[in-house]
Amino acid sequence: MTTTGVPSVPEGRVAAAAGIARRFRIFSSPAGAPRYRRATDILLFVPCLLGLVLVVAAYPPGRSEQALAGWFDSIPSWIDPVGSFFYDLLVLAAVVIALTTLAARRWLVLLEAVASPVLALVVALVAARAALGDWPNLLDAAVGGSRAPRFPGMRLAEAAAVVLAVSPHLVRPLQRASRWVLALGLAGALTVDVAPPSGYVAGLLAAIVAVAGIRLALGTSAGLPGLDDVAASLAELRLPVDGLELAERDVAGVVVLRGRDPDGRPLVVKVHGRDAYDNQLVEKFWRTLWYRDGGPAVRLSRSQAVEHEALVTLLARSAGVPTNEVVRAGTTTGDDVLLVLRGDARGLGALTPSEDDERLVGAAWDALAQLHRANVAHRRIDPSTVALVDGEVGFIDFGSATTTPTPDHLMTDRAQLLVTTATLIGADPAVAAAQEALGREGVAGLLPYLQEAALQDRLRRETKAAGIDVDVVRADAAALTGEAEPTIARLRRVTWRALLQTALLLLAAFAILTFATGIDYEQFAEGLGDASWFWIAFGVVAAQLPRLTQSAATLGAVAADLRFGPVYAMQLASGYMNLALPSVAARLAVSIRFFQRQGITAAAALTSGAIDSFTSTVVQVVLLGLLLLFSESTLSFDVQSPSERTIIVALVALAVIVAAVVAAVVLRRARRTIVERVRAWWPEVRAALGALRSSNKLALLLFGTIATEVLFAFALGLFALGLGTRVSLTDLLVINIGVSLLSTFIPVPGGIGVTELGLTVGLASAGMSEEAALAAALLYRISVFYVPPVWGFFALRWLQQKQYL
Repeated sequence: MTTTGVPSVPEGRVAAAAGIARRFRIFSSPAGAPRYRRATDILLFVPCLLGLVLVVAAYPPGRSEQALAGWFDSIPSWIDPVGSFFYDLLVLAAVVIALTTLAARRWLVLLEAVASPVLALVVALVAARAALGDWPNLLDAAVGGSRAPRFPGMRLAEAAAVVLAVSPHLVRPLQRASRWVLALGLAGALTVDVAPPSGYVAGLLAAIVAVAGIRLALGTSAGLPGLDDVAASLAELRLPVDGLELAERDVAGVVVLRGRDPDGRPLVVKVHGRDAYDNQLVEKFWRTLWYRDGGPAVRLSRSQAVEHEALVTLLARSAGVPTNEVVRAGTTTGDDVLLVLRGDARGLGALTPSEDDERLVGAAWDALAQLHRANVAHRRIDPSTVALVDGEVGFIDFGSATTTPTPDHLMTDRAQLLVTTATLIGADPAVAAAQEALGREGVAGLLPYLQEAALQDRLRRETKAAGIDVDVVRADAAALTGEAEPTIARLRRVTWRALLQTALLLLAAFAILTFATGIDYEQFAEGLGDASWFWIAFGVVAAQLPRLTQSAATLGAVAADLRFGPVYAMQLASGYMNLALPSVAARLAVSIRFFQRQGITAAAALTSGAIDSFTSTVVQVVLLGLLLLFSESTLSFDVQSPSERTIIVALVALAVIVAAVVAAVVLRRARRTIVERVRAWWPEVRAALGALRSSNKLALLLFGTIATEVLFAFALGLFALGLGTRVSLTDLLVINIGVSLLSTFIPVPGGIGVTELGLTVGLASAGMSEEAALAAALLYRISVFYVPPVWGFFALRWLQQKQYL
């Protein structure tokens, strides 16, 4: 391994010489430096990709962007040559940077410089296809001439990708120069008017996405200081170090080096690079999202992170915990933040197994007790941080430690140490050592924390490599202490149920965006021109009333006596679920879970939910039939004969249903499974059906369902009245029920699109103009479908908190 010593010459001359050497360099990191994946690239990739999607979705340019483009066109013509110069300068800079990388034989950096513009071109082509509807010519797009597509800016994307790919590898003055060239090139491109402003924004975002993606795939050495840089920084801090070399242990964003002071004592040098803060930020975000304990606090700067680790190390050492000695911490003029520690520290995981391991494990428990008595929790215990420091077992790396620990922090430390020792000496001896150190009650207290969520990434890898199952360790520890295996502590904030809920929320948001982007807002505005807002406000209020009658119908569908309030909250929660899933499926799933929480068995809950949904559908069908046969409905629909494709689809669906029924009858195993399930559930199903014999239950079910349909139709009529047309209640019932049944049988989430179209056609057939019908349909759908989920979400959370779901 290469070593670099600091010569014993006056410190000022050393710093000056190092400064001169750095001044004439081109690349900041040394050739052959280790590569790693940076959190910075994640922070760039994800937001820029989302931004590119939004820019593509907003194409073609709207009025505001057209106004901005017009402002650029109004710039005096004598500015155009200047803008063209800076635009061409960006391309020239990209070529020079690529050739310089080739001449310096930085092959991996050259690979980034070549792969990034290629990927940027691919991303830009996909964006052009999504925005324009056709694939542009590949050669024209790659060359970026006058025949290239106007969206996105292909030439800008390719040149920016090269600059952004190589710039982090350059020394700081060249980095600043390249960023200025990129900014001036973007400004010049806006004046050239080859593409709209959004096209250049999309091109720049495509370049950033491509560069970050290449780095995430290949890794990068950008931001890593060389040994000469670190030696010069140490000299600037007046700390000469000999034999400086990279350590095997490394953390992304933090370079760890080893060396010796003039007296020959070992030193550890930690250099916090430019990505250290980003790594902390990503880790903090991830842990906050996934775990109840968000992990260590993110420091405002790298210097604060170094100062925190130095402080906790000093506190631990003063409490008698074997650890490194803090020698120096500081920031250099080159913006390097260093922490220098003294001590011969070797992680227990790197030691050769021996008969003395059990003694070392016992000493580790003693050291942890000392650390906790000093009111310090380490929070990142693993085989590399439990170390033999100058011949004594202690701890190192206090960057994640806290001096204000909670009981959970202390118990998690103990659980991590137990698992760490299990990877060293085996599960049974580790549990025995823990019981000897903590006692039976102490081990019993940490059992709920023996879980995967309590382990950091490095410790998880070590347990996997050692073949240690944490659940087995917990079971063995419980058996040794004579305790029943406890319920594990809730360390994770996010569960699969919460992830499903979040996914539903995203689907709901996507549904709303899909619906919103399909609206002709000019036509919608025309329909609202002469609206009576009193009747519209009345309609918004009336649209919230059907949830009350639906709750009454639900009370009639169950045999148990339930409170109205929670049932009403369940209906609101169903409205939230309906936004992402087809209405019947969502309502059935939520109601079944709700009934089970009320002590109703699964079969009875399924039956009650099915009764509620089935009754609603039957009432709709019966009402629609009666209205069409015996009422004086004036609706007239222009119904066309079904197309050949529609008939084929219907026949295929019918064939699938028939095949499923035949398979259930013919296949003995399937038939036996169905029969056994029906026999097992039949007593509970019969009891649930028997509840309908009660007159009050049946009345609640039927009249609640009928009242729901009437209230929905009444709300729709109020919106029609607010837009200047009085529609009879009979027609409103026919329209609303017909559209509701149609959306039930068409598997579109929430009937989005189908319902709006059906209501518009129905209201238009009732005498409204097409513009007014569209406006009334949209106002109605917003009031009954898109507004209730706002408080439906909070109702769902309330039900979960009160253990109703």
